[in-house]
Amino acid sequence: MFSNWSTVSSMNYLAGSISWFFGLALWLTSMDWCRRAFWEVYYRCHIVGFLGFMLFAYIHYSGSWVYFCPGLLLWCIDLALRSGALANTTTVAHSAVDASEDVITLQLQGSKRVGGCPIQDIFLLLPSISRWQWHPFTISHLSAEGMLTMRIKKQGDWSRELLARLKRREILPVRASLPPYGAPLQWRQDEVVVVLAGGIASTAVLRVLSDLVARHAQGETPSPRRVYFVWAARNAVEFCVLDRAVAGAAMSADGWMEVSLYLTSQQPLHTSMEMKASAALEKLSSQGSDSGSDRLPKLVAADSTIPASFPLASPFWWNRVRKLQPQATGPLHLAIVTALTFFGGFVGHFVTHSWTAELEAHAASLGEDPDLNYIEWRNAALASFGFFVGGLGFPFLLAVFLPNLYRYLRDTRTGSATDEQMEVNSSVHDTVAMDCKLVGDQLVVPGTDLSIPIASGRPDFAAVLQAAAKETGAKHVGVYVAGPEPLAQAAHLAICELNGSGKGCAHFDLHNMAGFL
Repeated sequence: MFSNWSTVSSMNYLAGSISWFFGLALWLTSMDWCRRAFWEVYYRCHIVGFLGFMLFAYIHYSGSWVYFCPGLLLWCIDLALRSGALANTTTVAHSAVDASEDVITLQLQGSKRVGGCPIQDIFLLLPSISRWQWHPFTISHLSAEGMLTMRIKKQGDWSRELLARLKRREILPVRASLPPYGAPLQWRQDEVVVVLAGGIASTAVLRVLSDLVARHAQGETPSPRRVYFVWAARNAVEFCVLDRAVAGAAMSADGWMEVSLYLTSQQPLHTSMEMKASAALEKLSSQGSDSGSDRLPKLVAADSTIPASFPLASPFWWNRVRKLQPQATGPLHLAIVTALTFFGGFVGHFVTHSWTAELEAHAASLGEDPDLNYIEWRNAALASFGFFVGGLGFPFLLAVFLPNLYRYLRDTRTGSATDEQMEVNSSVHDTVAMDCKLVGDQLVVPGTDLSIPIASGRPDFAAVLQAAAKETGAKHVGVYVAGPEPLAQAAHLAICELNGSGKGCAHFDLHNMAGFL
């Protein structure tokens, strides 16, 4: 029965069996042991497994579109928007590598069109490294001028190749995809905020701290009464990416922010190692940078200028370099794409289903009975094709491609007043160091007498949370966690114990800010 291809029933059992095996492969390769150890296997199987599972499920039972449509239409909205964004070409505005060659800092200049979006995540593709692999990163800082800062830890072939190209001072084309709108900024509403971070995953919460510090400095409301930041890292050099403004707020006399740093490695801090680390983040870029602080990035003039174009970098031949463009220009644009996706998907599906009626009418005109077993599975395969053509092609052509093409032509024409094009300068070498540096067992802000002590060992999360609630008298405390799974689990268990046992005098709300692929 399971090997029958629609000869005894309109239900195609063999297609259902094939769909099941595609789904099994999709599930197995998505598990941690495969996804983390064999990323390329997971990545390819995820694409092939999804397409095979969906297509053969359609062929198995033509009515399965009812179950697929809700999720697929939402996915089509995202895919249509991303397909428009991926054609735009930009470049690395500023880049840096630490002395241990373990942490890479990238900065991209965002367009003024991005200004209204609360951006937290970004997907990057570097065509000179791979034309197919998109890598997600968390934005650790977004300046008022639209400069996006990302911290990338060297952890695989892609990041190693990126490091090698930066060390050779190559000017890299970049294609990036920004989500149209981020999640609500819950930390602004909390009475007290506790941030728990581990290693380089702290980049997911540095954006939170920068936002809170800026709002506190300007006296904006709502804003938490107190902020506690606890950061544990195995490598001390990772502390040096701490923003100067955040470090300054921690050393302020008002006591609004408290920062605690913990070095979890067994080796003690040695002065020689620290002095080497203090020279980290040497700029390997075409322009100077503020390395993520609120200072205005300075554009360094150069004697020679490389034409701001990367041939073959874009699949649509949009090779002129522009500032980072958003997926959607506003709520109205997003609403139009959503409406066209739903309209196109249903129209494409119903139009292809009319093929069944045509065959039945043709058979009736010949005085024959239509072979429904023959018709059903072919019509289902055709319907899946029509669904994607309508659900993707219709919104992409009308609401994504044409508006993006218009903006590209307007931005790159001679004498354009949009200020979206970028100059790519060469032969510039700026040796400004990190925002902070290591001296002894202290994290020091250069040019000031401000320093934060670094303790050895691991923090006691339960004690930190209890102390925060006791010192402030808060009834609700927002806890934002970003770190490897052991740290996130320890924080989760500490919060559950305090909330469930009555030991805490406040209720702690957990927010996981970082995910690991």
